[in-house]
Amino acid sequence: MIDTIILSIPRSKFIMLDLGYYGVAAWDLQARTKAYTKLVKNPSTRDKETGLYFPRLTGYERKSEDSIIKVEFSAPKLVYQNNLDELIESNFGEVLETLRDRLKRMGAVISERELRQAPATAVHYSRNVELRNGYTAQYIIRELGKINLNKCFDLTRARYMNDGQSLYAYTMAHSFVIYDKIADLIRSKKRSIDKDQPLKQLSLFEKLNKKKEILRLEVRLSQKRKMNALFRELGFPENPTFQDVFSSEKSKAVLMHYWNKMIEPNSLLLFAHAPSQKDLLNQVLRARVGAKGKTAVYLTGLISLAREGAGLRELRSILAKRSSDRNWHTMKKDLEGITEDLSKLRPREWYDQVKSGLVDPHPFHIEI
Repeated sequence: MIDTIILSIPRSKFIMLDLGYYGVAAWDLQARTKAYTKLVKNPSTRDKETGLYFPRLTGYERKSEDSIIKVEFSAPKLVYQNNLDELIESNFGEVLETLRDRLKRMGAVISERELRQAPATAVHYSRNVELRNGYTAQYIIRELGKINLNKCFDLTRARYMNDGQSLYAYTMAHSFVIYDKIADLIRSKKRSIDKDQPLKQLSLFEKLNKKKEILRLEVRLSQKRKMNALFRELGFPENPTFQDVFSSEKSKAVLMHYWNKMIEPNSLLLFAHAPSQKDLLNQVLRARVGAKGKTAVYLTGLISLAREGAGLRELRSILAKRSSDRNWHTMKKDLEGITEDLSKLRPREWYDQVKSGLVDPHPFHIEI
């Protein structure tokens, strides 16, 4: 749905409180050139002690044109203190008033009308997909990583991060990110995909770890030119406002556009039904949810050996001198049991789960 939004608002649209440098106390000078002065304002210690989420403000003061304040924030974090819970259009009023409140606390007052119609220069659309039937986010990321993302889209780089728990394809203008949302909750700020995690969001890990597998997909339109070009291609008006980008329809259209361009054309070729040894191990783990690792490895090896050469007859002959009839019948029974369990699986079910999650009109909400 809708996550991060960046608004570029003329300085003249604000009434600044507690006058100081640049009109507001506690603005920090970040850069100064002949063309402009760049200042930033982060939440104060008092703000942070409230436990609330606050936007990030960046001021650009230029000699040749109006000064601009960029307001960057995660919409779901404003409302829920986390971005696992998702928002839809009906939440816009609450987001609007909450953002106005946070800005006022930071010394920047703006009217409801001006904020509603503020120009949007960047937006991140995302979807959290809760995986079922034993699938893990890391397994799906590994499968999706088989695609040469650089060749599928105009993205200059694609790489795995955090031990294969995230896949990141990007340019300066836009990016497509797929990652294990639960695992990301405990990473350091330097290594995490989500760099701005409220305390409430961090606390969710203890409640969700080992209980849920959540795959997160994000499209980050980081530059206005790219956002306008994509909106034009998808049939949406250019130069959107805050209210315009706060759209479930746009979110779904953008996410499906990237999925259809990058993933869908390769799905039948890459996600075939003939599994490798590790694919088979993952299937065994799905078929036997309560099995320990040692048992899963044993069953995987048993299946693989039974498939090779002359099958069970050859396998029994090889083991004849080291295994009693009783042991052989136990192994045969184990093989029959895991074969039956595997027959109930759908090899491409994970693909269907992710794709259906992208088009599901209902926002994701955490159930602990």
